[in-house]
Amino acid sequence: MVAGLLYAERASAAPVGCGSLVPGKLDEDGLHRALTPLDLVQLRDMGSIPDMRQPIVSVSPDGKWLAFEIHRADPRSNTYCQGMAVMEARPGAQAVLVDQHPDIIRWRFPELPGKADFPSGFAKVITPRWFPDNKAIAFLKRTGTTIQIWRAHIDGSRSAPVTHSDTDILDFRIARDGRTIVYSASPALHAAWSQIEEEGLSGFHFDNRFAPNASTRPFPAPPIPVQTFTLDLTSGKVRAASPAEAALLQDDKPRGPPGAIAVALSPSGRRAWTKPTLSKRFPPHPQLMAEDSTGSPMSCEAQACRSVTTLLGWSADGQRIRFTHLEGWANSKTAIYEWKPGAQAVKRLYVTTGLLVDCAPLKDDLVCVEEGSSAPRHISLLRFAPGQDEVLFDPNPEFGKLRLGKVERLTWKTAYGTESFGDLVYPAGYQPDQRYPLIVVQYISRGFLRGGTGDEYPIQAFAGRGYAVLSIQRPRSPVAVPDATSYTDLDKADLVDFKDRKNVLSSIETAVQSLIDRGIADPARVGITGLSDGASTVQFAGLHSEYFAVAAMSSCCWERSQLAMLGPAVARQYVRTGWPRQSDNAPGFWNEISWAQQPRRVAFPVLMQLSDNELLPALETYTALVEADAPVDLFVYPHEDHVKWQPAHRLAVYRRNLDWFDFWFKGSAPDAPPAEISRWQALRDRMAEHARKEDADGGPNTSRPAS
Repeated sequence: MVAGLLYAERASAAPVGCGSLVPGKLDEDGLHRALTPLDLVQLRDMGSIPDMRQPIVSVSPDGKWLAFEIHRADPRSNTYCQGMAVMEARPGAQAVLVDQHPDIIRWRFPELPGKADFPSGFAKVITPRWFPDNKAIAFLKRTGTTIQIWRAHIDGSRSAPVTHSDTDILDFRIARDGRTIVYSASPALHAAWSQIEEEGLSGFHFDNRFAPNASTRPFPAPPIPVQTFTLDLTSGKVRAASPAEAALLQDDKPRGPPGAIAVALSPSGRRAWTKPTLSKRFPPHPQLMAEDSTGSPMSCEAQACRSVTTLLGWSADGQRIRFTHLEGWANSKTAIYEWKPGAQAVKRLYVTTGLLVDCAPLKDDLVCVEEGSSAPRHISLLRFAPGQDEVLFDPNPEFGKLRLGKVERLTWKTAYGTESFGDLVYPAGYQPDQRYPLIVVQYISRGFLRGGTGDEYPIQAFAGRGYAVLSIQRPRSPVAVPDATSYTDLDKADLVDFKDRKNVLSSIETAVQSLIDRGIADPARVGITGLSDGASTVQFAGLHSEYFAVAAMSSCCWERSQLAMLGPAVARQYVRTGWPRQSDNAPGFWNEISWAQQPRRVAFPVLMQLSDNELLPALETYTALVEADAPVDLFVYPHEDHVKWQPAHRLAVYRRNLDWFDFWFKGSAPDAPPAEISRWQALRDRMAEHARKEDADGGPNTSRPAS
């Protein structure tokens, strides 16, 4: 039994079963109740993180059907159910499962500094692809130990594998004849892992392939060759793909002019594309271009065209080009525009403060996967002519029947003048004459407010427990780097005097102070949380802020030992961006960020809930805090990555974070296991004893939470 499963079973979490992937008739019994952590863990999901840039919904060639993947976590069995769904492309249609299985495919990074095939906790986006006859779809599915291509008929009559590769299939396309599939795979990756096994017999050489925090074994060295194959569905024969066949794998990325970033073809074959703007700043913004009727290039000079977020494609008549653009305060809104090549102006068709994850054309409309602050991911039909936005498929209709905290969008500026935004989630049952404990959740606040980056801090569950929650969107850096030519240049400039980190902390403190001034937040009960960059802000706040009384972290920490823990390739990259070398003393630098060098300065009790492959970088910090008798507690989750993916772990993390803040801010945590309560009580007693001694001695109280 994995760690955390016992914790997850404290409540009756009945197995969800793969039959519940598509919601049935909504049962009103039991709804209109408070949201629980289990409600969030068991949400039905589509796709993956927003920036995967992979299609989630596929429209059939005749425009009558939609196909998409859907998955749902089951914390009781610590597994997922995943299925492929098909529905008519019209409002009111019902989604039907044509394939289902108890597993998900997780994304692996093909190349990182010095290493390949690096694991992640992100679900891989499974894009279904239609056969030309509109009667079947093909998709990737894990079969045993490998990922294969499967075909399912949309009438639900049959689903079966069509490939039997010895190695994972990475991607595929269906040829226009419907009888041929072109796919990519990497036998070389399988061989590289086998070679590592053999290398271990005589000892591994410690080199760029190592990431000691993640594994004591090396990863394959990049680049790893990828091969393309052709499968004849009639005969079942597989052969090497011809260059023309291999080009099919790029059919959703038509060839554009040199330097083109994204390209879209009209029905008549005219091209539209984005190219880097002529700017001295890095990274350059994408500008919209198109061919006129003679094939000559022309540029769109409207302001929105000079910073295109996503090129959506041409309208059905092939006369207008559609794209998205971020705008408004701190670029907090996403707008859809269209441009008729040759026109001076553009037309705004749609704008939202939510998140547009993926859009596909449907005649002259768009089918989009989107989220709202209180609305989990769903499929909408954007009809631009009448200006309507209709929900085609809501995977979680019961969610809207739960009692939720009201959401208010906030805007402000940092002390450095940078525009910032975030969302205040009011406590459920909010009373204007009462102050509430406040939890800060980082560091993206676009779309559904679920659990922050990494999904570990259940925002609406906190609201249901009587907390106000401030969801923060990380502001842009205030540092101008006009001569930057790479992200390394930007990172190096941001690190000077920790100005970017100070700007992020200023953004949070400014928003917190505004909520204190409004009488919403209790200044003595403000907590801060975070993963990754958010955890870095928690660490920085522990030494530089008096606003926060309690903290919870999902990863930790920036310390002198990090270069040794992360491996040679990453170490060199960090040094290039301005971090001290392992052999450097650099006390002035580390006094700004290191908890290990000054553990008694840390301003609050800290709960760390870490993945096992990120434990090593945290040990220097944790050990120093324990030696200083600082209030810290640490949990480690096995077989996890930077973003935790196991359902039992996610539920345990949710609940323990709720219990942790209940204990410190409300004086008790009745849902927490007795052993944890006893340990936390001992932390609190020791902290109080240290405070009494320091008060008696007249010295600085360096371990007491700020109030």
